[in-house]
Amino acid sequence: MMIQKSKLYKGISIKIIDNLNKGELDDIESLLDERQALLEEENSLLELKKILINDGILDIDKNIHKLLSENIDKVKCEIREHKRSERANNSYINFNKEKLNIFNQKV
Repeated sequence: MMIQKSKLYKGISIKIIDNLNKGELDDIESLLDERQALLEEENSLLELKKILINDGILDIDKNIHKLLSENIDKVKCEIREHKRSERANNSYINFNKEKLNIFNQKV
């Protein structure tokens, strides 16, 4: 039973990596929740931990952490670019409104 849970945990972890590599971020949270549920329902966490470590889960978890960090940085960069573009557009629109409105200028 314990080995089956470790294989399931590892399988879910590999699926998370595949989804992160493909950019399919929609299912990541549910997969992480599923992994956490496996841990929470286990009575003997130390034994499961030993099996997972022997099965190479540490490298997989490091890879997940790295990919999640990269995706978070990518999203933050996209948000900054969007805000910068939005500010530039608003400035341009406001500038053009002032130039086009002849009532704002002295004659």
